[in-house]
Amino acid sequence: METPEKIEALSHVAKEKILEYIRESELRVDDTLPTEARLMEMLGVSRHTVREALALLEQERIVYRVQGKGTFLKKRPLQIEHGLERLASMTDMIRSCGFEPSTRWVGIEVRSASARMAEQLGLDAEEKVVTFKRLRLASGNLASYCVDSIAASRFDSIPCEIRDESLFRYLEREKGITIETAVSYVIPTKPTREMVEDLGVDENQFFILLEQLHYDNEGRPVIYSLDYYQPDVIRFKINRTR
Repeated sequence: METPEKIEALSHVAKEKILEYIRESELRVDDTLPTEARLMEMLGVSRHTVREALALLEQERIVYRVQGKGTFLKKRPLQIEHGLERLASMTDMIRSCGFEPSTRWVGIEVRSASARMAEQLGLDAEEKVVTFKRLRLASGNLASYCVDSIAASRFDSIPCEIRDESLFRYLEREKGITIETAVSYVIPTKPTREMVEDLGVDENQFFILLEQLHYDNEGRPVIYSLDYYQPDVIRFKINRTR
C-alpha cells in the first residue's frame, strides 16, 4: 500500500513531467492539456496522482480547469537553467536565459542575528544584521524569494531602499565590497510561515532553498542568504567528473 508520502512524491514527479510536456509541445496560453485518461497513459500513474499533479499546477497558476471541458494552460512555464559551479547574481542568471529581471521589495529591516547567522558571519551574540527581503521576477513571473543578511556594522546608515537589481552590484558600488565566492547548501523545502502569510504562497508548494554564505575578495564572510527558488522556473545543474 502506498504511503501518503509516496503519493505526494509521485504527484510532484508527475507535475514536473506535465511541465516538461507543456514546454516540449510549445503549448500556448488557453491551449488544452491532454485528458486525465491520456495523462495517466503518458505518465504511467494513477488517476489520483494525475489529479494531484494538476491541482499543484493549478495552485501555481500554470493551468486552470473548466468543469466539463478540461484543463487549459494559464501561463507558459519559464525555465532558467544555471550551473552551481559559477557564482552569479540572480539578475545575471535571469538575463542570461533571455528573460527580463525585476525586483519587488518586501522590506529592509534591522534585527538581531540568529545563532546560525552569527556563527556563519562571525558575529557576537548581541550584534545586529540588516536583512534585505526581495521577490525576484523573470519577465514578471516569480522566480525566487531572497532573504539576505549583512552585519549592521558594515553600514554607516541603514538604506531605506536599493535601486540596483543586484545586491552584489550595490555592495561593490556603495561599500567597495566585491563578492567572489560562496558556500551553498541545497535543501528541498516548503515555504516559511512568512511566505505563506505575506506573499500568498501555497503552504504545500515545494521550493529549492539555497542556504549560502558569500565571501568577499579577501575571504571574509559578508552575506548570509536564504534564497527560495521555484523549481518550475529555475533548475540548477552541476557538472560532475570522475
